[in-house]
Amino acid sequence: MYVTKYKIVKPGRDGSIYDDYLIALPDREQMAKLNKEMPVFIRYLQTITEAEGRQEEFKEFVTRCKNGLQVETDMYVTTDELLAIMWKNGYSDEERATLQATFPVEQKFHYPELSALFDIPEEDTYKFCYRTRVEKSHIGELDEGKLKRQGLIRDHWLMFGLGAYLFKCYPTYNYYFVVKGFGTAMWLYTNWVLANRWIYKSLARNEYMAKQKTAQGVMEGESKIMEAMARFGNDSNAVNYLKAFKGEAQTKLTDYRQSILNAQKAQVSNRAAKQLQSISNYEGQMANQLQEMMVQETGAAFKSMAQDDDVQRAFLKASIAALSGGKMENDPITREFASAMQQLEGADLMTVIGNPNGSIVERVAAAQQSREHEFQKSFMVTQAEAQEVRELANQASSGGDYDFSKLSEDAQSRLEGLYKSINEKVGFYTPAISTKSIPSTGDSAAQQYIAGVNSEIEASNKALQHERLSVFCKAF
Repeated sequence: MYVTKYKIVKPGRDGSIYDDYLIALPDREQMAKLNKEMPVFIRYLQTITEAEGRQEEFKEFVTRCKNGLQVETDMYVTTDELLAIMWKNGYSDEERATLQATFPVEQKFHYPELSALFDIPEEDTYKFCYRTRVEKSHIGELDEGKLKRQGLIRDHWLMFGLGAYLFKCYPTYNYYFVVKGFGTAMWLYTNWVLANRWIYKSLARNEYMAKQKTAQGVMEGESKIMEAMARFGNDSNAVNYLKAFKGEAQTKLTDYRQSILNAQKAQVSNRAAKQLQSISNYEGQMANQLQEMMVQETGAAFKSMAQDDDVQRAFLKASIAALSGGKMENDPITREFASAMQQLEGADLMTVIGNPNGSIVERVAAAQQSREHEFQKSFMVTQAEAQEVRELANQASSGGDYDFSKLSEDAQSRLEGLYKSINEKVGFYTPAISTKSIPSTGDSAAQQYIAGVNSEIEASNKALQHERLSVFCKAF
């Protein structure tokens, strides 16, 4: 530590001493210098120069500060002093508030910064900063190399020579005193001064490095604290978010139920439309097959009559008459076809007893009744299926309700199968509305919770199944 004449303690630094500027009045080259980094000031200066149209001056200043701005350590004004100067010179409250909000109170504006900020020559800003520091009786840092005399060892031995010359004029002069005593004392004093300088430099260097390390640790700690605080920056809004989440969840659930209903409605409509289209296609196919079947059955009936001698003679006569140029009358084929059409015209194919080997009407009726039976089996609920549902419902009947646990596993499977097949016949969509169970985990505490949830899911699925099958059985 370096102590001034006023007993004011200042931080020691190798190659620097401190003195009162008002008393010392040091020259410019005698002042200590430093390289200053100032990213905040450069951003502020860019805004000012763009507003005033001084972009070229800003580029020159940035080029000068590329490796740090070299300035005299104590040639500055503080933020408060600069704000007072701006107020005296008529700057607006907005300009001073902007400066105050940008820079901290302990910010030091050196004379090159003031020159670039206010577009004033550096010589004038240097003199102003010097005067400000002198008026404050500032204890500033000076360059020791520019103030102290050089040649320590030379001065010591000049003192030894002068002392030896003076001592020989006195009676106390002798060889042992001058050479051994005085010479050894001067040698010890020189070594003591040099050792003191080396120790002081070492201590100052170590202290500076310790301060840098401590400052770095403090900065890292502050950064970690800020990062930790940033992670919990929104914790104060957790309650508000939770309240908002309740409303959002209710809205989402309402929309979700509505979307499920719309999807189920669309699926029911699509399934019914497809079933009706299938019925329409099947009926059209039956009509086309009826025409084709009438022709085929008429031909088959004629072929069965072709072995009759009377039919052959009638066909031969009609053919001879046609070859002789006359009209072909009493043609067996035409007569048989006309007769079949007359028989089919007034016949009810669903009431006529069908016979595959009988008359044309019986043959067509047999084929039509077979297709009608197939149609009913594919698109209608048969009496056997309805009766089977009633029997299973009677087995599960319990008072005014149903208890399907009374049914065996085969009976329950058959009832589920009838439920699915009958609904598919009539074109009714049957969605799967059961909920799957949650798989188990290795955590015992979680497993207990999962078991409780699965039991609730199983009870819900059973209730849904009971309601579904009850409505189905009551329909029969």
